[in-house]
Amino acid sequence: MGQKGPLRWRGGHGWLVLCGGEEAEEVHRMALARSASEGLVVVVMAAAEDPGRAQRYERQYREWGSPPCRVLTLRSREEAFQTAHARLLLDARLILIADGDVRRLLETFFDTPALQAMITAYHSGAVVLGIGAGAEAMGTWVLRSSWEETLGAWGWLPGAFVVSHYTPEAARALQAALHRRPFAYGIGLAEGAALALGPDDQIERWGEGEITVVFGARWLDREEGR
Repeated sequence: MGQKGPLRWRGGHGWLVLCGGEEAEEVHRMALARSASEGLVVVVMAAAEDPGRAQRYERQYREWGSPPCRVLTLRSREEAFQTAHARLLLDARLILIADGDVRRLLETFFDTPALQAMITAYHSGAVVLGIGAGAEAMGTWVLRSSWEETLGAWGWLPGAFVVSHYTPEAARALQAALHRRPFAYGIGLAEGAALALGPDDQIERWGEGEITVVFGARWLDREEGR
């Protein structure tokens, strides 16, 4: 388990990067620079079907001098069980999880070989870059757009809500969620800002925009009781 100050995250030899939104060229360049010298860049399109966005990613990474960039489009949970898709993720040096509908993303990956392959690749040194919904899925819970419901996520950051596209409205929703879960905490990511968590307990801010960390009223009690 990686840890720096109050933050804890899934341990591995790669970087976990939580980005608040699409417009973050510096974040993509940093993720590419921190990735291994060999392997693929794999863009995961599971939260939304957007061929135009996928093509833009392919073009941008090619312009930045990346190795081959492959798009993995998962339209259903059944496709996340296909061996070829898991192998593609295992061969990645950088896995980019694109933005979209976080519920769709979670339902597609839940308890599948594709999710396990992503974990294995990260443990082996791959950078995992979550954009928007892709970042939110790495927390323990996510907020829905109605701000009235929480969903269980992957739990790569124990006890955390990750909130992308962070706005005053989202901040109020996060405070309400922490009132219901006072032992939790939240990470608010403004558009273009990224929280990068490294294999040697590094914490870095990439891109532009603010990163806000908010703790529930009983969070300190939980830490003292660990």
